[in-house]
Amino acid sequence: MNDIYLAGVASWLPPREPIGEGRYAPGLQDEYAWESATVAGEDETVVGMAVRAGAAALTRSGVDPAEISLLLHAYTWFQGLDLWTASSYIHRELLAENRHARALDVNQQSAGGVSALQLAVDHLVADPDRRAAIVTTADRFSLPGLDRWHTEGPRFIFGDGGAAAVLARGRGFARVLGVGCVSDTTLEPMYRGDSEFTLFSPAAHGPIDLHARKLSFLRNRGDVRDVAERLNRGHVEAVQELLDELGLTIGEVDRFIFPNFGLSMLTDLAKSLGIQVSQTAWELGRTTGHVGAADPFTGLTHMLEQGELSVGDRVMLVGIGSGFFWSTALVECVEVPDWPSAA
Repeated sequence: MNDIYLAGVASWLPPREPIGEGRYAPGLQDEYAWESATVAGEDETVVGMAVRAGAAALTRSGVDPAEISLLLHAYTWFQGLDLWTASSYIHRELLAENRHARALDVNQQSAGGVSALQLAVDHLVADPDRRAAIVTTADRFSLPGLDRWHTEGPRFIFGDGGAAAVLARGRGFARVLGVGCVSDTTLEPMYRGDSEFTLFSPAAHGPIDLHARKLSFLRNRGDVRDVAERLNRGHVEAVQELLDELGLTIGEVDRFIFPNFGLSMLTDLAKSLGIQVSQTAWELGRTTGHVGAADPFTGLTHMLEQGELSVGDRVMLVGIGSGFFWSTALVECVEVPDWPSAA
């Protein structure tokens, strides 16, 4: 796998809307410490944000679109149209007349970005003649289907935006050292609760209440401690198993990028791994909210654009998705590109 590299990453984030006083009880605002969320304008389409990020990542990579053999588009929520494949639209916009690149949608919720990256790595490793692949992500959260401030909040608040990563064989700014995955589908009902399956999505008739689903799951489950232990074990195993496979220790990884949680949740996660919140992308995440499957890529893009990484630094990308899945990828910087902020 050592000849597979990240050649370009980019994000496109719309303007931030401050939390404002009184949105949550003072104790909760202090506990989760959000500052703002990225909120797209009325005319901004979700796939348009993916295309903006994808075009920037391709330009930064120097990869010719004709070299791409796989395009994966990851997301967590509605992409703008029913009975339609967002990845095909993005393929048309980014790859033009490349008639041999596959275009596939990936829906693994918040783990989708890193999971798609893993699939792209596997795709390149499987055939030495394949030169490059691209992963795009995008989400836009809005009423009436989803209340970005309260659907899960304030543990999570939801931000809009897109991000992308280009993988290439033999060239790039960061070598992909390895990828991994842990699953625990006994926790699948956590995001289902006691909801019944329906013929049509009820989202258009009112906001989804994920917090209520979780409470229902916990009432039915009974053993809250077991749930907490399983979640914590999944986080730790996903990171540790990849490090063990690579013969590395947690202390040999410089930065960690998780989905954007509220501060108290992130602090608990960092403590379970024996790392510091300062090693994560919290300073960006607290201003964007949880941007679906894009968080690991927005975090990495931000670190590079802000000059926070050096040659030799190792960065662990972690995707955590309801289901439950933990996807990991470890990359090592071999050069530090001079990229201005794209958003």
